[in-house]
Amino acid sequence: MPTIILAEPAKPNFAGRKVLILYYSRTGHTRTVANQIHGLVGGDMVELRTVQPYPDDYDALVAQNVEEQSSDYMPPLQTTIDNLRDYDVVFIGSPLWNVRLTPPVRSFLSSHDLSGKIIAPFVTYIVSGLGRSRRDIQELCPDASVLDGLAVLGEDAGEAQTAVSEWLRGLRL
Repeated sequence: MPTIILAEPAKPNFAGRKVLILYYSRTGHTRTVANQIHGLVGGDMVELRTVQPYPDDYDALVAQNVEEQSSDYMPPLQTTIDNLRDYDVVFIGSPLWNVRLTPPVRSFLSSHDLSGKIIAPFVTYIVSGLGRSRRDIQELCPDASVLDGLAVLGEDAGEAQTAVSEWLRGLRL
């Protein structure tokens, strides 16, 4: 499995804190929001990638997701971050699939210790707003501080700069 090792140590970027923007994106909507956050706060950005890609066919993807969620399956990831301990604030981005964080994001959170970190969730969705994203993160990262999240309608991701900026100001870091 390829390992992502960020070459330089994290540098203070957002309110004097070291920032990581970590996200999974299937259609590009969540990546778009991640890029907008990065443009405003800086930091390092890492896209989660699974060992086995998800199907392109929507119906096959939905069926696979239902199975993975019902069994709490955590897909193996190509992505690892060896210097996660260097970060103070971790922005976690995910599309919502059936009102939950995607299995790749849950897989990452379940296999990494984010104790003491500040987590700022952001999601893209079709009908569910923030869904149960905050609860998913709190269950998987009980010793982290989870901030209020940002929910962006997927099709509006390209025009979400104002919402992203307002959300960041409201975090009061």
